[in-house]
Amino acid sequence: MMQGSKVFVIDHGTHTSLAIQKDSESFIRYAYGDKNYYAKRDTSLSSGVRALLVPTESVLARGELEGIESAVDIERVLPVVVQKIHTFDVEQSKARALITKLDSIHSSSAEQIDVLAYGLVFADHPSDYHLFSNSSTMIASWLRELGVRTLGWGMIASWAVTGN
Repeated sequence: MMQGSKVFVIDHGTHTSLAIQKDSESFIRYAYGDKNYYAKRDTSLSSGVRALLVPTESVLARGELEGIESAVDIERVLPVVVQKIHTFDVEQSKARALITKLDSIHSSSAEQIDVLAYGLVFADHPSDYHLFSNSSTMIASWLRELGVRTLGWGMIASWAVTGN
């Protein structure tokens, strides 16, 4: 029988992050977003509109979560709003491959921005951020890499679980 890893899709309302099990009690949390809006915290209307309509610089966010055994623990340790958490079991080899890929992108960035309010460290991501490459579409693509079936375009954070 294949060993599994737990994955949490964390719906923050307007944004989503993904926590992937690293070992028995620790997870790595990832998110993706527009550099100005998300990492530099310029949440003005003009910044938000520019992020969606014009290709802009993007960031990959990363944070480590310790002492995690369940979704309740995720809510307890995160410094941000959590509206809902979806839990999946995935093949451990796929979880490790995605962690390796995302950590490689994160560690190769020359600039890193530590945002304590989010509990994340932001690093440059090679793709542009725009309407069709946003936080929701990126999370959906990561889920597919983990072997989770996704439906829809993923342009907005509208997550539902139909079966596991």
